[in-house]
Amino acid sequence: MRAPVQKLGVIGANRYSAPLVHWVLARGYPVVWLEKEFSSLEVHLESVRNGLSKAVHAGQMTALARDSILSLLSGTTQYSDLSGCNMVVDMNPDDPEEKREVIGRIEKYISPESPIGISLDTLTVTQLAGEVLHPGRLFRLRPIGLPPRTLVGLEIVAGRKTDPVTIQTASDFSLMLELPPMIAHEGPGGVANRLLARCFSEARVLTRADRKHLSDLDAELRRRGWETLPGETMEKIGRSGVRQILAFFHRFYGDTFFVGEDDEIRGGYSRLPSLSETTEIRTVSEIADLWILSLQNEAVQMVYENVASWETVDRVSEMVFGLVPDKAGLLGRGAARGWSVVLSGVWTLSSLTSGRIWPSPLLHLIGIESRYDGRNLT
Repeated sequence: MRAPVQKLGVIGANRYSAPLVHWVLARGYPVVWLEKEFSSLEVHLESVRNGLSKAVHAGQMTALARDSILSLLSGTTQYSDLSGCNMVVDMNPDDPEEKREVIGRIEKYISPESPIGISLDTLTVTQLAGEVLHPGRLFRLRPIGLPPRTLVGLEIVAGRKTDPVTIQTASDFSLMLELPPMIAHEGPGGVANRLLARCFSEARVLTRADRKHLSDLDAELRRRGWETLPGETMEKIGRSGVRQILAFFHRFYGDTFFVGEDDEIRGGYSRLPSLSETTEIRTVSEIADLWILSLQNEAVQMVYENVASWETVDRVSEMVFGLVPDKAGLLGRGAARGWSVVLSGVWTLSSLTSGRIWPSPLLHLIGIESRYDGRNLT
């Protein structure tokens, strides 16, 4: 069967695009890697060469295999070199004007049928589709599992004008790369980023953004088998990056996503006490329980809003937080714990946050029903 994508164009040489480029090359598909700054491009091309050479020296591949992979990669600073690509993905940071300019340049050199994937954190596909010549081919591509882990899946999000054929092609592309496709509708931010935003928001407020308490929370979650840890991940993204992500969700959901500075949290924005200032919450284990409950409530709410199916939200959460050993994501764990128990916990969290976090209507429904008849409604 003919592969849905014979050559991939990747815009932006950075730490987010590099794992995707490596992954595609390793599966035998050609990549055109474009970066406007030649120096940055050369750094990442050299990184690919060095990584493959190290694999040869370690006996993990032959020199012939290395040379074969390198022959599939071409670096460029010219958009005209994308002309042979039948899918292009832009992996640069969010900037509305720059994104529109990049899409406009891409459209000059690829066919109208070729999909364009965009990596978005604080923008939506629909926001960018208005000035695109062929908005039906625009979709959001969010690699899951990087950094720091390798790829474990691709989140594929359709905008309001995205053609179903585009989503099918993107899904087939994901399968071609041996990665499970996670299909979502355009709820703000998609599934993975919304879960991460909730992760950051509640970790900051629950610990009053205290570095030591964040480390305590990370340690407790690591002990429970979580790989993506709130304090550690926020440190990697940086304060401004975290604030930008939270501000995006605050635009849509208000104060349920806390955006304020750390000193505002310490000054008492939330009535939820820190680990060391309460008689109600005495242990880091209890803080971790509340943090997980907030994520489970968010996961159920995304299903309620029809952002994605129950199965997709559960699988994405499993991938994002590294919960694979248990073979269940946030929703699977909620079902195992019992939805009436989860609902009760979220009501407690709601009381502690003065209603800032409120149980999802769907969680309320399944929690109440399972309380009375014990059915597994997942």
